[in-house]
Amino acid sequence: MKGLLLVGSAVLAAVSMAYAPLSSAQEPGCLDTSIMGKLARANSPAELSARKQKVGDSYRAQLIFAARMLEIDPRNKSAANLLLGLIPESSDDPHEAVWLELDELPDCPSGRVPDSDLKALDMLQYLLPRLLARAVLLIPEKMPAYVAYALLGLGPDNDYAVQTRKVCRAKHQQFVKAVEQLSPNDRKWFVEKIFNPVGCKTIAFPEQ
Repeated sequence: MKGLLLVGSAVLAAVSMAYAPLSSAQEPGCLDTSIMGKLARANSPAELSARKQKVGDSYRAQLIFAARMLEIDPRNKSAANLLLGLIPESSDDPHEAVWLELDELPDCPSGRVPDSDLKALDMLQYLLPRLLARAVLLIPEKMPAYVAYALLGLGPDNDYAVQTRKVCRAKHQQFVKAVEQLSPNDRKWFVEKIFNPVGCKTIAFPEQ
């Protein structure tokens, strides 16, 4: 009987080892998503900075850090500058996907990340347009980057064009100049489909 138990234990160990690579292949994506969610859930500048030190300097981590810092501390010019500086310069930039899906990290089965982490990332995603508007009002020299954000392929619930009204009215000259710096095709699309600087008119409204 003892021999049978030893054989049984050996078989179970072998089976566990066989499945271990699959499990460990799935875990990093889940862990990354949860870590980013916890970064987005920080409730003070000190807590956010401490969590950022543990997370590192990946592009996604910097974006979440800058956006959340500006949400917590609306007058933080350093965070505003970082956030605007991270906007891709063109729509074929590989970082575009990060802006469109903050919680889109690979290799994580559904249900493996706490809802609180996912909700924090989803909320930050939703707030990005108004945080960008806040940022460019603090750092108006980054207006071209703010305008370029519209070229990333915004989702149906993105209210960038609504938030842009306050930017257009407060920094009209800089805003018009930034729109004029777009390529002719991009400028035509922006003015006809997204936002018209003449009269600071919103054209693209989010779907309800």
